[in-house]
Amino acid sequence: MRFPTPALAAVALAAALPAAAEDLTIVSRVTRDGGAPTTTTSYLGSDRVRIAQPEGQEMIVELKSGQMTLIDGPKKSYFVVTREDMDRVRAKVQEQMNSPQMKKAQEQMKNLPPEMRKKMEDMMGGMATSIDVRKTGSTRKIAGYNCENWTVSVGQMSKTEQCLTSELPLPVQAWDSYRDFAESMQSMMAAGPMAKGMAQMREKFKDMKGFPLAATHTTSVLGRTSKTSSEVTEVKRGPIPASAWQIPAGYKKVDNPMTKGIASR
Repeated sequence: MRFPTPALAAVALAAALPAAAEDLTIVSRVTRDGGAPTTTTSYLGSDRVRIAQPEGQEMIVELKSGQMTLIDGPKKSYFVVTREDMDRVRAKVQEQMNSPQMKKAQEQMKNLPPEMRKKMEDMMGGMATSIDVRKTGSTRKIAGYNCENWTVSVGQMSKTEQCLTSELPLPVQAWDSYRDFAESMQSMMAAGPMAKGMAQMREKFKDMKGFPLAATHTTSVLGRTSKTSSEVTEVKRGPIPASAWQIPAGYKKVDNPMTKGIASR
């Protein structure tokens, strides 16, 4: 199941979008690998958001509690991630970082030659070192809103082109909730050896702000290329129906893989 990085998405939204009084329903047209177009619908409410992904996954975030529900459409399943789950993961990572084995490894790393030590640090930093973020300088108008084009490349493996707008208003009550949620996610993800990588990633994404009105994601793995595109076709203002926050009928709840990972250790 692939979802956008919640921390980075929340930071961009909270930092860039003006407040408004109305909830928003966002309808998008999606194509994948040249297939027939489909439609996805996302919702931005005062205390909850539901973000649909082109691959059939969705994420519901309850902003006040920080609880996330991740829905896998193709598998007809879902799982829930609570703030307590994230706290447990953070505590477990911290425990591992303070373990005698980790402290011994850190001491040994200090004795490595400078070039080798830097290579090891870059590896621990993760994907951040291979990410390239660029503002193209061109603009578009989509669904009545102006947006700026950006590209995000991860080595030769993937490239994402997005058109971000700062004109699309968020519900006014969501403002502080987005910021709190973003900070919570960053705190969890930046624990332990990921800290340097998260800091580098935040630096690269700091100017990339706004809501994506259009996005094209291309991946190339083992000689196979896959391309998914989405573009907003309509933005509706007004109350969101209660059904938008419900799990589809017939979907099975599965264990949260985060807590399963903790239990296995």
